[in-house]
Amino acid sequence: MKNILVEFDMQLGEQEHIAYYLFNKPKSEYQYCKHYWGLKKKNELKKDVFWDNSVENTIKVHSIQKITNEQAKTLKELGIVY
Repeated sequence: MKNILVEFDMQLGEQEHIAYYLFNKPKSEYQYCKHYWGLKKKNELKKDVFWDNSVENTIKVHSIQKITNEQAKTLKELGIVY
């Protein structure tokens, strides 16, 4: 099993937010965002920055990193990823 740690940058109203999610296979940046936020259609604000379903907030992939099983286990134990 692959462990791919994706860091997302989100603009929620006037606030910026960072989130992490662990995936088990490579995807496109849009597919990562679609999976994490449940996007129904591809609606880009600009290249690789996507609107949410209500066109109020945006999300983009900040970084993608392959990690070991040990690192993934530690991040899960710390509650950083699920």
